[in-house]
Amino acid sequence: MDGSAHSSDWRRGRLWIGVLLGGIALGLGLAWLIFQPGRGAAQMALSLAPTLPAAQSTPFGTLRSPAGASSAPLPVSRMLAPDFTLKTLDGDEISLSQFRGQPVLINFWASWCGPCRREMPDLVRAYETHKADGFVILGINLTFQDSIPEVQAFVDEFKMTFPVLLDETGDVALNLYQLRGLPMSIFVDRNGLIERLQIGAMTGEQIGEFVGDILE
Repeated sequence: MDGSAHSSDWRRGRLWIGVLLGGIALGLGLAWLIFQPGRGAAQMALSLAPTLPAAQSTPFGTLRSPAGASSAPLPVSRMLAPDFTLKTLDGDEISLSQFRGQPVLINFWASWCGPCRREMPDLVRAYETHKADGFVILGINLTFQDSIPEVQAFVDEFKMTFPVLLDETGDVALNLYQLRGLPMSIFVDRNGLIERLQIGAMTGEQIGEFVGDILE
C-alpha cells in the first residue's frame, strides 16, 4: 500500500471514530436529561413540550397533547366546562358545578413553574378586585408532580385567598382539560360555558380584559 492510500484510510478511520464518540455522547446526554433525579415523567413531558412565546388564545384542538393525556380534544369555546370535584389544601371538597351562576377562572399551576409565579400576583389582585361581583378563581395545582410543602409555601408567598385545589392524579388537568402547558387558564361564564382558553402567563391587562368578558 502506498503512502497516500494509507493516509486516506487513516483519515476515514478517524472520521468514523469521531462519529461513534459523538453518538455515544449524545445518547448519554439524553439519558441524563430524561432520568435526572427529582423530575417525574409528567413534569418531564410538559417541559419537553413545545412552548408558546407569549400568552395567547389557542385555535382549539391544534396543539399536541403531553404524554399521559387522553386523546380527547381540547375543551371548545362555548361548550359546558367539564365538571370536577377536588380536595383543597384544607381537606375540603369543591366542585366546579357549585359555582354555576358565577364567573369562574380555572387556573392550572405548579410551584416550580416560573410563568405561573410571574402571573400569580395579577391573578390575586383580580380576585380581590372582583370577588364582590361573585368572581371566583379555582387554582388547580398539579399536585401529581408537585409537593404539598411547596404548594403551601407558594400559596403563603402570594397570599392566595381563592380556593386552591389539589389535582393529585392528574385526571382533571390531563384528561378533562387536556393540559398543553403551564400556566393554563379557562374562563367560564355565569352559565358554565367556556368563554376562553388561555395558554401561557397573562399580563395584568389581559387578565382584566378577560375577566371583564365573563363578568357581563
